[in-house]
Amino acid sequence: MLDRLILPPLPILGGERVTLRGGRDSDIEDRLPHPIDPDEEDGYGSAWRREWDGRRYHSREELTRDSGPSRPDTYDWAIEYDGNCIGGARLLVDAEQHSASYSVGVFVADLRGRGLGREVTRLVVAWAFDVVGVHRIELEVMASNRRAINCYLACGFRQEGIRRDAQLYPGGWKDFILMGLLQCEYAADKSTSGPAPSGAPSCVIGAPLDPDGRSAPQPE
Repeated sequence: MLDRLILPPLPILGGERVTLRGGRDSDIEDRLPHPIDPDEEDGYGSAWRREWDGRRYHSREELTRDSGPSRPDTYDWAIEYDGNCIGGARLLVDAEQHSASYSVGVFVADLRGRGLGREVTRLVVAWAFDVVGVHRIELEVMASNRRAINCYLACGFRQEGIRRDAQLYPGGWKDFILMGLLQCEYAADKSTSGPAPSGAPSCVIGAPLDPDGRSAPQPE
């Protein structure tokens, strides 16, 4: 039997263009001016649709709603780019099973499609495998979200299956694709890729935990 993973504090992960850090009060100010994008929000799951009243913007009350105390197995990062928060990433670790589930999202529409989600994903993946020591990272993505799927494929994830008609949306039932990446696959790719790729993480372990940032499951 494997020993239970020892979970370190939330680190700061630095890449070439983005920094992953704990949340700050100013992140709310960065989020409020950006309109709600239903396509991006749909990645949270269908539940948000049932609560949405058609407003174009999030309210401060909604974004500051207390979600309870942070859990030691849940890592929530705010994505900082050019001094501002532009989205969030989350890694939920199962320390007993040496596995983790991952999600990421960018709420600034103009910054999607620039490879930022790919950089964030590679930072988190490298930290999870090299520092935490997980055996597997998995995720789910809406089958129609080709941009996100291509991002995950570029980061080494493989499609493993489809959850057919997994969630009901206003437009009907939606399929979700299951994707996963194993430590051995990550190590093999790293060993054949030569020097560390751009965006390889620099970690500050034991950084202070700020209030959680909001994460979303659609990259770039």
